[in-house]
Amino acid sequence: MELHKKMTGCIENDDRTYIMDLYINYYGLVFSKIKNITNSTNDVEDLVNDTFVKLIGKISLLRTLSDYKVITYIVYTAKSTALNFVKRKGIQNKLIFYGEKEDISEGVYSKGDVNLDNLIIQKEELETLSNAILRLLEKDKDLLYYKYILEMNDVEIAKILSIAPDSVRQYLTRARRKARKLMEKEGHGSAEKRIGP
Repeated sequence: MELHKKMTGCIENDDRTYIMDLYINYYGLVFSKIKNITNSTNDVEDLVNDTFVKLIGKISLLRTLSDYKVITYIVYTAKSTALNFVKRKGIQNKLIFYGEKEDISEGVYSKGDVNLDNLIIQKEELETLSNAILRLLEKDKDLLYYKYILEMNDVEIAKILSIAPDSVRQYLTRARRKARKLMEKEGHGSAEKRIGP
């Protein structure tokens, strides 16, 4: 009901109906996504409400997207909300497998061609990339999200961000460079292969 209280008087009836429909239809999806990321049952309800409160400011954008892109945007917002929560709380879930006498992690993924060292390196690089993106300005995060997650073209992105379509590539390049610099500060010289030039 906290969501309903925040919406009262803040948005028009049509928008209120739209966001409440999203809440009803996607509550379970958002709840499970946040719970999976935070591994916490205590704060999930508040984070679900925070997610939908954030979506209120994006109603005009959501109305322009196709159904599957709306779902993707909702999941992205839920994930972003949960990751920000985890980051603020300093929660880190690292799984380390130890036997009585030796580290048994080598045997965990030994089947097939999977190389544990490569998996660990890849996971660390993805975590570093994720942390770098979380530290970007909201506009840069949105820009990368629209381009690489929602797969929008430059004209669609330009319309949403109220910039010239010819400027989108320049803004994307700057956002990628900022993310790469943040990754390099964390000691990952291979940032270029993950983010691009």
